[in-house]
Amino acid sequence: MADITFLNGKVLKQSLAVFDGRPPADAPRLKRLLLPQGELAQVHDGEPAIRYLACLELRPDTIRGNHYHRLKNEFLYLSSGRAVLTVEDCGTAQRESIPLGAGDLVFIPVGIAHAFRIVEAGQGIEFSTTEFAACDVYFFSLVSS
Repeated sequence: MADITFLNGKVLKQSLAVFDGRPPADAPRLKRLLLPQGELAQVHDGEPAIRYLACLELRPDTIRGNHYHRLKNEFLYLSSGRAVLTVEDCGTAQRESIPLGAGDLVFIPVGIAHAFRIVEAGQGIEFSTTEFAACDVYFFSLVSS
């Protein structure tokens, strides 16, 4: 699994290792298994417990996000499609853009504004160890359509 950090190590992007069929005993806990019945992506295994889970449809030429959270760390797993994630540290104004493709898992901590520009249609899941609260979504214009 290739790990890449952004914004001085605050945002983590992992490209999950891919195994055709049964993985070896020493395979990483988070991985993609290409099975005859379809892909199985293991994107979370262990503590802390997931308190929020959402399935995302990703439509090309659209923007998702343009906000940050003060309470909710979140993960995004892209199961198909392509996107460009733009992140900005609300405290330092440091900004970076990250290309994402199928099999990428991104961790976005609190205080990091984020926006996804969808390049190619796909699907994803968003999850968090914190419950969703509408009052914890703060608009932050990173990317315009």
